[in-house]
Amino acid sequence: APELAAVLTRVDSLESLRGLLAALGHEPLTDVVPGMALRGAGVEPGPALVVGRAGDFPWFAVAGAPAERLARRVARRLSARGRSAGVLALDRASRRLGIAVAFAGTPSLEVALDGPAAPALASLARLAGGSDGGALAYAARAAEALSGEAVGRRFFRQFSITLDAMAAALPCRLRTDDRRSLALLQLTRVLFLYFIQAKGWLGGRERFLADAVDACLARKRRIHRDLLRPLFFGTLNRPAADRSRGALAFGPMPFLNGGLFEPHPLERALRGDIPNPVWRDAFDCLFERFHFVVAEGGGSGGIAPDMLGRVFEGVMAPDARRATGTFYTPAALVRALVEAAVVGLLAGRAGCPESVAERRLADRDPATVARLESITLLDPAAGSGAFLLGALEYLSALASPTSGGLSAARRRILRHTLFGIDLSATAVRLTELRLWLSVIADDPADRPDAVEPLPNLDCLVRQGDSLFDPVGGRLRLGPTDPRLALALAALRRELVTATGTRKRALVRELRAAECRAADASLLRAESEARDRVRDCLEAARSVDLFGHRRGVDRDLREQMRALRLDIRTVRQARRAIARDRELPWFQYHTHFADVFAAGGFDLVVGNPPWLRAEDIPSAMRRQLAGRYRWWRGAGTAFGHRPDLALAFVERAMELVAPGGVVALLVPAKLATAQYAAAARHDLAAATTLLRVADLTGQSLAAFDATVYPLAMVARKVAPPAGHRVHTSLTDNSRSVPQASLRGGGPWVLLPDRARQVAVRLAREHPTVGDRVVCRLGVKTGANRIFLDPPATVEPELLRWAVRGRDVRPFQVCPARRLLWPHDTAGAPLAQLPPGAAAYLLPLEPALRARVDYAGGPPWTLFRTTAAVAGHRVVWADLGRRLTACALLESHDASLIPLNTCYIAPARSAAEAERLAAWLNCTWLRAIARLGAVPASGGFHRFTAALVSRLPLPASALTDGALLEAARSGRAGQPVQECIDDIAAGHLALSTRDRTALARLVARGAAHRR
Repeated sequence: APELAAVLTRVDSLESLRGLLAALGHEPLTDVVPGMALRGAGVEPGPALVVGRAGDFPWFAVAGAPAERLARRVARRLSARGRSAGVLALDRASRRLGIAVAFAGTPSLEVALDGPAAPALASLARLAGGSDGGALAYAARAAEALSGEAVGRRFFRQFSITLDAMAAALPCRLRTDDRRSLALLQLTRVLFLYFIQAKGWLGGRERFLADAVDACLARKRRIHRDLLRPLFFGTLNRPAADRSRGALAFGPMPFLNGGLFEPHPLERALRGDIPNPVWRDAFDCLFERFHFVVAEGGGSGGIAPDMLGRVFEGVMAPDARRATGTFYTPAALVRALVEAAVVGLLAGRAGCPESVAERRLADRDPATVARLESITLLDPAAGSGAFLLGALEYLSALASPTSGGLSAARRRILRHTLFGIDLSATAVRLTELRLWLSVIADDPADRPDAVEPLPNLDCLVRQGDSLFDPVGGRLRLGPTDPRLALALAALRRELVTATGTRKRALVRELRAAECRAADASLLRAESEARDRVRDCLEAARSVDLFGHRRGVDRDLREQMRALRLDIRTVRQARRAIARDRELPWFQYHTHFADVFAAGGFDLVVGNPPWLRAEDIPSAMRRQLAGRYRWWRGAGTAFGHRPDLALAFVERAMELVAPGGVVALLVPAKLATAQYAAAARHDLAAATTLLRVADLTGQSLAAFDATVYPLAMVARKVAPPAGHRVHTSLTDNSRSVPQASLRGGGPWVLLPDRARQVAVRLAREHPTVGDRVVCRLGVKTGANRIFLDPPATVEPELLRWAVRGRDVRPFQVCPARRLLWPHDTAGAPLAQLPPGAAAYLLPLEPALRARVDYAGGPPWTLFRTTAAVAGHRVVWADLGRRLTACALLESHDASLIPLNTCYIAPARSAAEAERLAAWLNCTWLRAIARLGAVPASGGFHRFTAALVSRLPLPASALTDGALLEAARSGRAGQPVQECIDDIAAGHLALSTRDRTALARLVARGAAHRR
């Protein structure tokens, strides 16, 4: 596999695929395929090749995208002609290789050329070898080798179908969420048993579960009541000495301890079983149709534990995924981010460069490895456990080889190091399952009675809210008394490995200790609140210079009202704790009191939810604004509100200890969006940014969704003088000065001359915003009403709507009419002519229901003033490049830019035309792209804030040549080279500067292709 991975990185053309086939032991060739009819198949222009042969089995190579789909399409065409062959499809732009075989079902596989996944490499390695038995025999073997990916997709689909059927079979009196959670619990238990059955630990039989189900049905017993409950609760959850005679009849079984095999509260409340037909279908259609292997990435054709993260994403309903911003993180990206975080932490602790810490880890330096034994790592939004699992595997691989093996190392790490939180009970369950599977994967036990019990993870991976404390309001619950914190830590460490009666006693002791810690924190918060109320009363009694008492004014009254509400809430919480003798909520400083007694977590890593503000309930947005400073200052004049990830970044900085490291995947727009300006400034000024890497389009970040990730690794300590930030997650050769990222402006992460040019121009020249005010276009609030109205509306109320897609360089091509119930100054008409009035009258309720409507005539449009300015420059909000056009009073008065455009009103027609030409020059487009927020399909958002920051020398607005070029462009003549030369003169760009910016534009064009 390592050799194949190295070969894949060298693939850059069809001819270079010969090297891959040679590495697989096949005969390399370079023969042009004569007459291969592939028109319409998505193949790039150029000949198809035969690049290798395994005996009589040929390998065809084509170029195009998407790689796997193209390979499968060509393989089907070959199969239809009776050809046994393989197809390699190269997608140069995304650096991916599709592989398919012209055989039954045309199995296929897609491999990332840079950083291929372990299962894909395993499938590829199985293609090696000769073709003994002829082409058809090799085709069958190749089809089997490639079937692993297809097996995974079928498993996800069938798992989801089975989950839905089982949830529907549960009693209707349960809530939908509870039915789904309970069904998932049953399926994950059986799924876990199939994995340990693969280890030979269930009765010593390879088909224990299938035989047991068949025997149960043959005796006309209930699978749930007579097989699974005794197996779960009477066998796997009890030591052999405590098992009943019926449990011993199952044969030799491991004692796996609690957690997964303890009755859930929902099960205790539910009376009744899941019917036999549902269980029979689950075994027949799901579990018995697939082969299970225990090792992560355990090869082709089998279901490995690393697929469970995709199961979690797959079983979530699409609306739930959108509502929570949840997406599965690729394993290669997890490992790279975890490694960067650990290296950054060790470098800070040892006071050495990261390269030195990285080398010491690679050499297994004893002192460096020993530092890892005492660290604490948190994932505040654990999801399906990808980062906790990645950290467990990475840290255990670094453990001493003489310390009991991988399984023992993983148990030690779980006991001391890893912590996870998630709002979803489903996520917590799957995280625990994946961690348990990781522990048993390398367990050397060859007999069930030699298997060590599973660790208790429910005190380490908890369901809870990472963003908000459950009680206290404005009050912050501080750290617990150090002695109590140490007692909590000791109890938790012992509980992780406890069993039987000792485990039950420790659970009670831990709950009691947590209650004491919470009560102490609440009592301290209540005392602080009372002190602040007294301060308010003293302020009310104070007198000014003239002897007048201040009294309780509105501000003091509001403060005292909020504080008294907090006091009541705290007292209610204290009473609830005293009554129930357990905490009904999760709170960091209570449940992980020992961690915060030491200052916080050493590492906070993860991929927090990405959720735009408009998808967050308004009540939660208000709560976020009250709790988080970066969120509170994030509102902008153009409606671009912050993503939930911004709050998680601020929270992570609170949870990490001084000198600790935060490593998060966040939306790439946090590096450029105006709403994240305060966060960028604080991070660049007060933390040491180790890595800030835009991963958009990189194979390392091949999510199963259209996302634009940014990896941020920061140490919570002020940056040293001259510190440079690496702009790649895995490459140390590219960096930028951290000082250049301060001030809250967009983070320009290009380490080449283009960034230097952009920084120099911003320093040396005035900006567009110094000359004009950029605004968003008209908002109708109901496009279905105002666009393309019926013919009964009077012509004098019709204008042409200019949308972003209508804007071309120097020209607009409007396609839709706009009902314009306003006058030439942008004010709404007091009355409408009869045709328009009759059209809008039945629509009046919808007009008044618009979010922005705040009174006046119901047909009022919003943000109209700039749209009717005599001379305006417009550009599209969303585009592959910045594209501008001047709208002049003499020609374009009937054009109204909508809110997919931005508008810059100009003082004169000449100023508007010069500004449009200026924004259309190659150099401004390149600089704009540096700070633009990425969008799908190679598009970017060119916001008003972004364009306002672009350089605009005063000389450009009086340049006659630029005006002449703008007018020529308006007439449809080619002017790009001309305006580029003029702009280069105003900006004093050297040949090297122009080359650097041109490369940036070319890089963007290549990414679009």
